[in-house]
Amino acid sequence: MKESSEANFARALVNLPNHLRATCALLPDLAMPLPTLQLALRLDCADVFGSLEWVLASARRTGLSLRQLQVDSERGHLVNLCCDAPVADLLHLFVRRVGYGVEVKIVDAEFSDDLDAVPVAADAEAEMAHA
Repeated sequence: MKESSEANFARALVNLPNHLRATCALLPDLAMPLPTLQLALRLDCADVFGSLEWVLASARRTGLSLRQLQVDSERGHLVNLCCDAPVADLLHLFVRRVGYGVEVKIVDAEFSDDLDAVPVAADAEAEMAHA
């Protein structure tokens, strides 16, 4: 009779060298929800696909997992994406990278570990001027 994959995994985990066992202990519990980021972006109208590719490549290099990508069908340069990471610091790092990157403007960023959305300073000032 074949053993379950969980039993094989547990046996392999027990046989890991000490330095790898410590690394596995730092990984998040898969039963716990991962920190999540919901990000609204305004891409460069002149190079929508290039700027979107840059954002997605930055997310991959930062270690994020893309959960959802939604492109506004009427205005193709507006994108909403939802991604998660093993630790919330990676989400914050990604937002900083996007903010300093190519012609991409962050419209809104909401983290699952925050209670409120994090508005971009320029947008907040523009909203105050119109109020």
